[in-house]
Parts: sequence; C-alpha cells; structure tokens
Amino acid sequence: MSGKVSIIVPTYNREKFIKRALDSVIEQTYQNFEVLVIDDGSTDNTRDVVKSYGERVCYFYQENKGIAGARNAGIKESSGDYIAFLDSDDYWMHGKLERQTALFREHSEYGLVASCCASVRLDGSYREKNRPGKSGWVLKDLFNKNFIRTSSAVIKKECLEKVGFFDEELKECEEYDLWLRIAAQYPVGFINESLAVYVDNPEGVSTDSLSGRLFRLKVLEKEYLKKKIPEKMYNRRIAETCHYIGRHYLKRGNREEGRSYLRRAQKLTPFYVKNFVYLGMSFLK
Repeated sequence: MSGKVSIIVPTYNREKFIKRALDSVIEQTYQNFEVLVIDDGSTDNTRDVVKSYGERVCYFYQENKGIAGARNAGIKESSGDYIAFLDSDDYWMHGKLERQTALFREHSEYGLVASCCASVRLDGSYREKNRPGKSGWVLKDLFNKNFIRTSSAVIKKECLEKVGFFDEELKECEEYDLWLRIAAQYPVGFINESLAVYVDNPEGVSTDSLSGRLFRLKVLEKEYLKKKIPEKMYNRRIAETCHYIGRHYLKRGNREEGRSYLRRAQKLTPFYVKNFVYLGMSFLK
C-alpha cells in the first residue's frame, strides 16, 4: 500500500450535507488514510453528526477563520504523506484515492494529482463532467483557466511544505492561488474522469461574482507569474479579468470604477473589441 493520505474536510453549518461527504471517504477502496474535520465555527448540529463516526474521524473546532484558515489548520494537524481536500457538501466516487495514489506511484515527480468532477445542483440535476484538464507542466494552461476543483485535489505534503499553505489573506480564489504556486514548481497529474462530485450550492462562493473576480485578479497579479507567463498571454488574461470586473461595476451603476477597469483592459489588449464596445456604452445615458 502507498503512503498515508490525510483527508481535510473544512465545514461550516453543513449538518445536512457532511454525512454524505464522510460516508464517501469511509467507503474508499484505498483505506490508508486519516480524516480531519475542521469545524470553522458552526452553530448547527455539525459537531454531533461528525462525532457519530467515533474514532474514524478526528474533529477539531475553531472560531471562524474562513476556508483558507480551516484548511491550513487541517494541514498542520495532519500526519500523512499526502493531503487531500474534500469540501463538506461535496463527495467522492469509491475509487478516487486508489486511482490518485496509483498515479503518484507511476509519477513520483508530480506535486499534485487532481481529476474531473461531476456536478450536481440541489434540485438533483446532474452533469457528468466539467473542467477537463491535462498533466505535466501546466502552469500556462492553469493560468489561462482554473481546471482543478478543490475536492478533487491530492497533494504531496512535502510539496506544500515547499510552496506554502493557503494564503489566508485571500477570502476567495485561495485554492487557485495554491494550484498556480504548485504548478510553477512541480508537474501536475490530471485524471480526465469524474472521481468527485461538486455540489453547486447557491449559498456557496462564486468566483464569477465581483468579489470573486477581484480576488482572482489579486492572485493573477502576483509577481512570480509576471516572470513565468509570456507577456502577451499574461496581458490577455489580466485584460479579460479586468473586463468582467468593469462590467460588474457598470451593472451596479458605478460607471467611474467600471470605466477604470475597462480602460485598463483596453490598454493591455488594444484590439479587445468587446471591451471597447462596453467602454463606449458606459458613456451613454
């Protein structure tokens, strides 16, 4: 059997969902693991649900620090060779860990192994696959589009010790930031099959919101990426992000702030036609 996997499950008021998540872990075909639930200040019965699993699940409670702080607390408590993450409203397919640890055995150079995720809405509608990805040195691909869902990721602990944990200053997009930092220093493995199921919860965080896009811009503007990504590619991605931030502000009636982001996008990519149209429209009454 391969190394031990520490499975970190951050949670906050998820008494209705966490049992399904934990059952999907307990039922894995790969059994060399520990489960650490980090309760980030829940006020419902999440604690009682988790405690019902007895010694199979380690429960830690903390005052609310946000998702990055909860995951980091789990990493610090972990004892495994690999770190896996599972959001408490998502769940895994039975063979997920077995497939991923096998890929680590085949490619010891990988720092992270992820997979596609199926997605399901709360009304039960199901989509088999989304966010296809690729293996290898994928920093440029990942910079252009985040194709890694947190609940699909398994990371070597030594990799996290080298690149650092989640950035707790980021209230959103903290996982994207970590994937990019890993991909800048390690090749990544990706299994293009759905080994996890992402629950599209309307109460969750959307990285396509104004807040999400602002945090994404903060991630993409980190200095090391400016050095590693070709200038044209870098400018196009930043311009696209600024474009949608600008549109968000325009929709909210904040034309001055909207125009500032649209102008920045146009300066980075002068032939960005769609952006030019929105910039022009922002001056119409």
